[in-house]
Amino acid sequence: MNSTPNDPQAEHRTALRVRTACEFSAVRAGVSQIGAWLAELGLPEADLGAWELALMEAGNNAVKYCAPPARPLPIIFDLSAGARDLEARVTDHTAGFEWPAAIALPKPDAECGRGLYLMKSLTDELFYLRHPGENVLVLRRSRPVGKAVPDTGELQRRAAEAETALSDMTAELAASYESLVAVFRYSSELGGHTEIKDFSQRLLSDLMQIAEADGVVLRLLAADGKKLDTVLLLPAKNAAKLPPLALADHYTKSAELRAAGLRMDIWFSPEEPLDPADPLRLAMPVGNGICHAFYVADQLVGTVALGRLAASRPFTAAQVNLLHTFVDFLAIQIVNARLLAERTTARVTGRELEIAAEIQRSLLPAELPSCLPFALAASCQSALKVGGDFYDVIPAGEGAVLLVIADVMGKGVPAALFAAVLRSTIRSMGHLFAQPGELLTAVNKTLFLDLSRVNMFATATVVYLDAERGGLVSASAGHCPVLFYCPTPNQFIPVQTGFPLGIEAGTVYRQTVNSLPAGAAALLYTDGLNEARNGDGQLLGERDLLRFFTESAAETGDAEGTKHHLLRRLSEFRGRAPLADDQTLIVIRHLL
Repeated sequence: MNSTPNDPQAEHRTALRVRTACEFSAVRAGVSQIGAWLAELGLPEADLGAWELALMEAGNNAVKYCAPPARPLPIIFDLSAGARDLEARVTDHTAGFEWPAAIALPKPDAECGRGLYLMKSLTDELFYLRHPGENVLVLRRSRPVGKAVPDTGELQRRAAEAETALSDMTAELAASYESLVAVFRYSSELGGHTEIKDFSQRLLSDLMQIAEADGVVLRLLAADGKKLDTVLLLPAKNAAKLPPLALADHYTKSAELRAAGLRMDIWFSPEEPLDPADPLRLAMPVGNGICHAFYVADQLVGTVALGRLAASRPFTAAQVNLLHTFVDFLAIQIVNARLLAERTTARVTGRELEIAAEIQRSLLPAELPSCLPFALAASCQSALKVGGDFYDVIPAGEGAVLLVIADVMGKGVPAALFAAVLRSTIRSMGHLFAQPGELLTAVNKTLFLDLSRVNMFATATVVYLDAERGGLVSASAGHCPVLFYCPTPNQFIPVQTGFPLGIEAGTVYRQTVNSLPAGAAALLYTDGLNEARNGDGQLLGERDLLRFFTESAAETGDAEGTKHHLLRRLSEFRGRAPLADDQTLIVIRHLL
């Protein structure tokens, strides 16, 4: 705050400048400082009160209508006092407003204008200088000189008008207080476990009372998203069941559909009544009313219609604002309730997936059978809790085992179910274990109808490992090729492959025989290994997978060591990238 005299050669005037932050509390403090300064100038008590009220109204408006980017800029009060008059200039940084041609007492349902009228009533001259980014409101009032007799009639007229304005503002403040109490109450309930219908009934009952309405209708968007269902109808005596409103219907005959379609409030009154075919007429008598549609994240949630019997009493702007505020609370609670239901469903689904994963893990071999001089190691990692990859190692008679690795199309529970069916089907055909080609042919014929019915398929590799003969008899149904490693020069025959299971009913699968000499290793795997990607999106590919496997087999001497070395190399390649697909493998190692 600073106070300086003006040019002494002109009329002697005293000036004051007060800068305040763009906050209501700062405006109050600034006006209090100005009041103390005016008191020092000797202004009568009545003039002090008039100036403080006018400046407080001007400052509060500057705060109220200031956009967020301009909030850091100050509100400036410049006062200049002479012997005969006092001038105040209030500088703000709002977008400004159009100065009315005449300042008169606004109608009761007007949303604004009372503050401007009040300032005019308290001053002798009032005008507005609007500029881009900065505006100045100028207020002037003469200072009392001598003991001139005031114009009593004019004073009485101005006092009566000011009293009317203050009376309207007091009534609004009383309603606002009642509204705030309700708002605070509903704020505390948001996010709770209150039933939507119960919450809606209490909230809209309060709205009816505060807004002095005679009826309210709440409709919410149905689960199918195609119609608006009636959820609440007040008062209870209006028990007529309103039919649902189909969103596809032409909305000219329904004020509620028109509000939802145009995304704007639709009013009705005796001058602009509801359409005779509007279903709302069943519950809301002809009078005054408003239909308001509410949205969350640009999605329609529902509509609220508020009605009043008295044709001569339309809803005020303050009451419409109250409707919007209460409905916003209702929308938040509806969204909270839906999110809570989704979280509950997710928890139930998550638990079901955990059980399915436990069942799937129980289908994997608890331990791998001995098949000397061969050693076996296996691993299965699912991208989701459950997946379509699986492996099996089945004893197949003296010194032999059957190795199975498969990948059912897709992920999640459906793939896991078919993986379990495939496992059971293979295990039921023990008489064909020594002939993997015939085994896959029989399995495909058995499962073809089930797989094709749901447009699914599965790839698989089956290996009959004969320890006595030191050989691998292999067959493949569209699966990844078997990879081989040998420390000494050795030629391996690629495993022949046919269509995946479930593609053609009559597919005949052929088998391939390879010997696995001492020190050599073989890798059965699913495409989650060679199609792994790192954080940059780079694909590993079959060539690099073979390199990783060769390095792992060369560095270690047993199947477990080879497996762990390979898994570590795969993890290093992937880095922090998540597992995009199931990864399953079986390592066969001929021990030295």
